[in-house]
Amino acid sequence: MKKPVNDEVYKHKEENNYSRINQGNKKVIQTDMQVTDRYNQKRLIETAIPYLYLIPALLFVGIFLLYPAVRTFCMAFTRWNGVSPPVWVGLKSFRTIFLNPVFRTSLINTLYWAVATLILPVVLGLTAALFVSRIKSNNIFKLLLFLPYSLSAVVVGIVWSYMYQSSGAINTFLRLIGLERLTYIWLQEVPQNTFAIIIAFTWRMVGINFVLFLIGLQNIPQEPIEAAKLEGASEWQLTIKVILPMLSQMTAVVVVMAFINGFNSFDIIWVMTLGGPFRSTETLAVTMYRESFIHFKFGSGSSVAVLISLITFGASIFYFKAIFREEHFE
Repeated sequence: MKKPVNDEVYKHKEENNYSRINQGNKKVIQTDMQVTDRYNQKRLIETAIPYLYLIPALLFVGIFLLYPAVRTFCMAFTRWNGVSPPVWVGLKSFRTIFLNPVFRTSLINTLYWAVATLILPVVLGLTAALFVSRIKSNNIFKLLLFLPYSLSAVVVGIVWSYMYQSSGAINTFLRLIGLERLTYIWLQEVPQNTFAIIIAFTWRMVGINFVLFLIGLQNIPQEPIEAAKLEGASEWQLTIKVILPMLSQMTAVVVVMAFINGFNSFDIIWVMTLGGPFRSTETLAVTMYRESFIHFKFGSGSSVAVLISLITFGASIFYFKAIFREEHFE
């Protein structure tokens, strides 16, 4: 009769041991899970911390860039004077500005600006960079070329306005060298007034293009240039066939920046002529400002703003695609 009792005791002990082992295993598993959870939380916090620093920038972009852009786009389809509630008019604002002869004048002037600012500041900046990069002691040239860009467009506009007066520096110089027949009232005669403002704009913008091209030239590897020199390439061949192709990426950046800056030109025009006389020097940016903040036609002004954005964005995408497609084929 004792044997069954011993068996029951033995079985009871085994069950106790098994339960203790299970409890121990559960505690170990719970501890491991807690450690794992803490580790995952720590990693999540460490991963999220860098992105938290982006929040101020994202808020800035959202509040001051994205929201105004969306609001302007929506406003382009309304008629609003800034006081009464906006009235939805659909595409009527766009039709109105296209039928306005002033808009056509500002569009033509903007195209002048876009073409001229693609040619003059870019070509002069590239030429200056190629010239200065070949000079050893070139700090004074860098300073003189970049100095105009350090001035604000308002200051440049005021200075050049005085120079363009009938008794200003330009006409005085022309009279001194016997070219009085070339003197003009530069800012009053069409189309000389538009080209006069473009020259002032070019004088200021050459500096930044010069710096960008100079950075591009300094990053060009010297091995292909040395190899071309050993092959007997002239300076012209070296520039056209070796240096300029290797500057293509920087050239793309400079061209797009020049196009956008020229297409959106406002401040120097407003300071020098206020878009006059008789709105003859207006560009789309000036028309946008005048329609919005002088005539209080915010719908028409927003329509012009949307057109400027679409044209600059479309032209930039087209140009970048063309450049990258050409490099891909090469």
